[in-house]
Amino acid sequence: MSSGKSNIILIGMAGSGKSAVGRRLAGMLRLPFVDTDDLIVLAQGRPLQEIFDSQGAAGFRRIEEDVLLAVNVRNHVIATGGSTIYSTTGMAHLRMIGHIVLLQVGLDVLQARVDNAATRGLVKRPEQSFADLYLERLPLYRQHAEYIYDCSGQGIESVCRGLVSLLPDVSSGSPD
Repeated sequence: MSSGKSNIILIGMAGSGKSAVGRRLAGMLRLPFVDTDDLIVLAQGRPLQEIFDSQGAAGFRRIEEDVLLAVNVRNHVIATGGSTIYSTTGMAHLRMIGHIVLLQVGLDVLQARVDNAATRGLVKRPEQSFADLYLERLPLYRQHAEYIYDCSGQGIESVCRGLVSLLPDVSSGSPD
């Protein structure tokens, strides 16, 4: 990829398919895959929900921002946590190193996919519903996205093929 942006960075709500699509897209393009949620778990040595329960939303977001700012790779597919978009500094860093793609999925599909919201490590207020969280985050996802890809009614393979055609200078086997 040209323009100094060598990474493909996926953003979106929990359940939008960032990790699954990211893994498959990385395989198609023969690129390494990184999931920032996995980096947080690795750095903290405990599951996301435990981190959130002990640190609260603000503490979790500080940890997440530190991890985002430490991501310094080239030619990777990167899946981010759903709350990444709350970090202006983290998003600015990601924008410098890659093409940011919002995987947009309708609320009804997300709710059907995320049946474990209470234990998934979602960064939200206790009284906040999943739908309210979606409505709060959607404008931020759109603000930070360089590309928006509508995943409605598509499987992982179809989304990956669509992303390859959407993104500049991306072709299978030619990561740079």
